[in-house]
Amino acid sequence: MQFHISQITFPPDAEVIIRDVPWGEFERFMEELGERSSLRIHYSNKRIHLIAPSAGHEVPKVFIGDFIKYMLEHYHRDFQGFGSVTLRNPSVEKAVEADECFYIEREAAVRGKDKISLDIDPPPDLAVEIDIYSATDRGLYAALGVPELWIYDGKRLEMLLLRDGDYVAVDCSPHFPGLRLRDKVPALIALGKQDGRNAAMKTFRAWVQEQAAGVGSRG
Repeated sequence: MQFHISQITFPPDAEVIIRDVPWGEFERFMEELGERSSLRIHYSNKRIHLIAPSAGHEVPKVFIGDFIKYMLEHYHRDFQGFGSVTLRNPSVEKAVEADECFYIEREAAVRGKDKISLDIDPPPDLAVEIDIYSATDRGLYAALGVPELWIYDGKRLEMLLLRDGDYVAVDCSPHFPGLRLRDKVPALIALGKQDGRNAAMKTFRAWVQEQAAGVGSRG
């Protein structure tokens, strides 16, 4: 008996694992799935991980994405956000959908592209994962060569840099030096949930500007 992905119902935040799937079958699966952006997909070791995120997962993702975009714009950095695009590398037979991903230093390499394939294109410079309902496979991101990974678990933000094939925690992102985002971001997400997005963004913008002014005055 054959079935199609459209026949499967995914409860919010439930993780479904399909085992023993060769890479070729995974690629056919992705073609059938098409643009069903409600599902997030990871592939590694011949296993497909599927999850349908709920609002509890998506709200922090949007906040963090907006914070990053504002900082990059404030510092006049060219960048391209690809959201939760599927990052595939056939040569290592791995694929992942980050909650958010950004090309910053390598933005020019993917400018104008509609599809990303990591056997040809570089990985994004920064990826974000929300770990409220399931844990991020850090080894998968390391195998794909993503230089910087942020993980938010609903209470704290962890910033990780790829060094010698493994991720190590850092106090500040090299993309935003001097900004103590680990404490600020969770507090502002909580503020946004209580007082609304505009209140959170206004507070965040003022804080970034204050920090930038402080760095300038010290210089």
